[in-house]
Amino acid sequence: MTPVLDEEEVWILECIKDVQADRGFHIRDVIKKGKSEYGISRSTVYEIVSYLEFHGLVRTNSSGYREFDETKAYSVICPECGKEIPGDEYVSENGRGICEDCYLEAHHKIKFADPMAVRSKKLFRKQRGLEGSEGLTDLQKDLYDFILTEGGATPEKISKLFGFTLQETRNQLALLRHCELIKGRKMGDEIYMVPFDS
Repeated sequence: MTPVLDEEEVWILECIKDVQADRGFHIRDVIKKGKSEYGISRSTVYEIVSYLEFHGLVRTNSSGYREFDETKAYSVICPECGKEIPGDEYVSENGRGICEDCYLEAHHKIKFADPMAVRSKKLFRKQRGLEGSEGLTDLQKDLYDFILTEGGATPEKISKLFGFTLQETRNQLALLRHCELIKGRKMGDEIYMVPFDS
């Protein structure tokens, strides 16, 4: 049975990978790293290393040192989306094992008010004679048409209606903003996306 590692176990596994040398690793190095980086106690490190040994992820080599066995399969649960992912496919970020999709979503943010992007997009559209929703993807056209029809909507409402994560929605809205098709307007306590010329 393939073990599924929780967050603390992933932390210790990352510590092991960091301190492991050619001949293996010494438990005291893992304890130091676990304590300094994650505040994990000595007894917890021993407990987790024993768990990893039990499942064959850590073994003692011929030199008497422990080493991480990269050939053994294991999984982790992505703390962001809850999806189980194979151990060789997760991305380590601040000691957390997250799936590639969550990693990309967290790091792929398009700036909404970016003067250089607006200038670049305006020049691109002008050179190609694109006006209105010409040159947009079908999704961007749908978003733009929805905002025109409604007269404005919050990113949260748009996200729910179109079934996207909030970050995906914000990225698409930022691209529409760069085309100067929409803009943000504060109404009450919320920011609404409204047609640019309104």
